[in-house]
Amino acid sequence: MLDTPPNSERRDFLQKGLALGTAAGVGTLIPTASVSEEVPPVRESIETLDPLKLEKVEAAIKEMMDRSAMNPNDPKGWLANAEPHNAFCAAPGTSGVSQIHFCYWFLPWHRAYLAMTERKIREIASDSTLAFPYWNWSANRRIPIRFSDPNSPLSKAVRFTPDRDLEPDEVDYIDSDPDLRKLGVAALAAKKFLAIPTADPIQLARELRNSFGGLPRPNLAGRYGNSRLEGTPHGPVHVYVGGIDDATGAAGDMTDFGTAGRDPIFFAHHGNLDRIWEKWRSNPANRATEPQDNFFLDRKFIFPWLDGSTIEISCADAMDTSKLGYTYDSLEVLGVSGFAVATKEGANQKLKLSPILNETLSKPLTPEGFGGSARYILVLSGLESPGRPLSAGVFVSAAGTGDSSAILVGSISVVQSGNAYLLPNETMYFDVTSAVITLGTPKLLIQVIPNQIGGEAKRPYQPIRYKSINIIRE
Repeated sequence: MLDTPPNSERRDFLQKGLALGTAAGVGTLIPTASVSEEVPPVRESIETLDPLKLEKVEAAIKEMMDRSAMNPNDPKGWLANAEPHNAFCAAPGTSGVSQIHFCYWFLPWHRAYLAMTERKIREIASDSTLAFPYWNWSANRRIPIRFSDPNSPLSKAVRFTPDRDLEPDEVDYIDSDPDLRKLGVAALAAKKFLAIPTADPIQLARELRNSFGGLPRPNLAGRYGNSRLEGTPHGPVHVYVGGIDDATGAAGDMTDFGTAGRDPIFFAHHGNLDRIWEKWRSNPANRATEPQDNFFLDRKFIFPWLDGSTIEISCADAMDTSKLGYTYDSLEVLGVSGFAVATKEGANQKLKLSPILNETLSKPLTPEGFGGSARYILVLSGLESPGRPLSAGVFVSAAGTGDSSAILVGSISVVQSGNAYLLPNETMYFDVTSAVITLGTPKLLIQVIPNQIGGEAKRPYQPIRYKSINIIRE
């Protein structure tokens, strides 16, 4: 049964959650002008989008940016469009009632936000066929050229992006497990949408690791954390694009949730996350696990419109992209050419940054009669935030053998939210079964190795702090 609060607490939650409503009035979802609802606009990859359509999108964004430059409060401006993300995603901590991260509002809220931004672009461009392109970072692990072209408004953001490709751990490409490898994004292996709240930290970590959508908010356990998708690839791509200034330590727009909505690539990144959600939903068994209760479906998301009024979108409408006015050109994750497979040698290049965790652990013995069905789980409990943004891979190798080859099993990221630095979860849960079988040794070296995001030369990462680390058998 869904763990939700009494009706009075639900009403209080909804009232606080709709804080962006204005005196100008609340409207309903805007219909797609002059486009048949049966044939909504198609979101395409930035790599293949018609240049003429892209130019129209760019012109509309430039107009919005120019308006904000003249008047930061202009409701048609780019800053006004970015404000909802600051209001609902940079809320203090993980448990705030208006925070839509770290819970099951993450996917539908961002879907609605992108759709509203897209509708604004269509309105300003006077072209109801336009759709915002997505960035398939599984197939193209560098910022697309158009988003880095200084002549394009798509590049107008504060960025300190490191001069490197996204690493496999940052886009959730787990090459060590054949079942996960073929998915491209390992989060697609999740079999259920909802994580069940529990006070037990290991059980909660297991729930989150195995859920695509996350925990209900609010819930009686008062526990919140990232679902499999929200933790990675969502967080690491944010930190990669925004980066950190080497000289000052300042965060780029995408690194900080308070400013992330100002960077146009935010919408291309979240468009790809939304596309992966549609890929996951294309399996009827997965889709059947999405919440069907009224508390979830009747939730209203409110966004500012171009005339200063507000528009509401129900969560129920956000479960159908055609109702929001778009579809996707493809749900293929790896792209035509496929993902560049990470070799052990390639993964090991991450050792250029010093590990922030080095622990040797023993594989649990398999009792007689247990057979080959045992799963080996790495549990890292009581993690403390390093007090700065982080993108790091979790690697397993054979201890004491002199073999430095490392097998990627997952990642840890820390995003900035104003003055706070938020871990996805305080207890992390990694399935290391394939790595254990491949290595074939009872002694395992566990390492957490940061990716370069800027500022490390002047301020190296300190060892990560935690309460316990062990491998358990399930």
